[in-house]
Amino acid sequence: MAGGRGTRLKIPVEKPLFKLHDKPLIKYVLDNLSASKLVEKVIIATSPHTPKTKDYVDNLDYEILETPGVNYLNDLSLILDIFESNSKEDTLLFINADLPFISGKCIDFIISAYFENNKEALSTLIPVSIFKDLNLKYEYEYNGLVPVGVNVLKSINKVQDETQLILKKQELAFNINTLQDANIANKLYF
Repeated sequence: MAGGRGTRLKIPVEKPLFKLHDKPLIKYVLDNLSASKLVEKVIIATSPHTPKTKDYVDNLDYEILETPGVNYLNDLSLILDIFESNSKEDTLLFINADLPFISGKCIDFIISAYFENNKEALSTLIPVSIFKDLNLKYEYEYNGLVPVGVNVLKSINKVQDETQLILKKQELAFNINTLQDANIANKLYF
C-alpha cells in the first residue's frame, strides 16, 4: 500500500519516497518482501497522491495497481474487489510502504502464522508498551495493543473472521509517520 497522502510527516516528498539514510521507505519494504521465502508476487497500490512513487516502482519493474486514494479502507476494498473477480482463494499480504524494518524473516513468520490458523484473515499487533519504550506515538489502541499495518486476507471483499497475531518486536513499531519517528529510527537502526 503506497497511495496515502502522508500528511503527518509534513515534508514536500511523497511518504513512500521519504528517505532514511538515502534509501526511500518503499525500497526498504520491497527489499524485505524480496527477502521473504513465502511472498510469490508483489503488487504496489499507488494513487493520484503518489505519482512519483508510481514512477519509482514502475522503473523497478513492479506491477502497479492504481487506487483512488480516498482512504486506506476504500483502497483496500477496491483491491479486494479486483482480486475477488479473479479468484476467491488467493491469499493477500497487505503491508504499508512506511514500514521499513519488517524483515523478510518476520514477514514469513506472519504468513506462516496465518496458514496455521483456520480463519480467513490475520492482523498483526504489538503491545503499547513497545511504543512507550521507544517514545513513539501511535494512532489507535485496542486492549493495550496497536495494529501494525501488516494484514493477511483472503481475496474476498467482506468482513473476514480474523486471528490477531500479537508480536513483541520493536521492528514492527516503526511506521514512519512523523519526523520524530524517523529520528528515532535513525538512532536505533543505523
